[in-house]
Amino acid sequence: MTKKKRTIHETLTTVPVMETAAKATLTTEEDPAFTALRTTLAEVNKLEGATGYILRNATSAVIDLKDPSNLVAYALISSQAADSAQEFSEMFDLGDGESTVLEGGNAKVLCVTADGSKASVFMEKTVDHTKILRRILH
Repeated sequence: MTKKKRTIHETLTTVPVMETAAKATLTTEEDPAFTALRTTLAEVNKLEGATGYILRNATSAVIDLKDPSNLVAYALISSQAADSAQEFSEMFDLGDGESTVLEGGNAKVLCVTADGSKASVFMEKTVDHTKILRRILH
């Protein structure tokens, strides 16, 4: 059996990000719903056990992590969890879900889609994610 080699061609675009310690913001134009959600997530991030969040829509992105050394890992988890939840929802005809929780050994991530924005809130496993979800969706 011979293995076939595959060549993957990707075009990478460098996006300037204003970064200060654990916070990064990429914006082109913010809408009021995005700004309101960003404010809510900033408040949630102050709660005990919250470890950060990623918020994005078609034109803006905000990253606020207490441990920025794992920024890429957090971004990958955020993206993959949201995409996988959407695929499962379509595959099993579950309809539109408002949130998804991915739980690991000592941490979890709550992925929420609201007002055209996607948010991922990272937290310790012991945090009650339903309280955070209610706060986000108020």
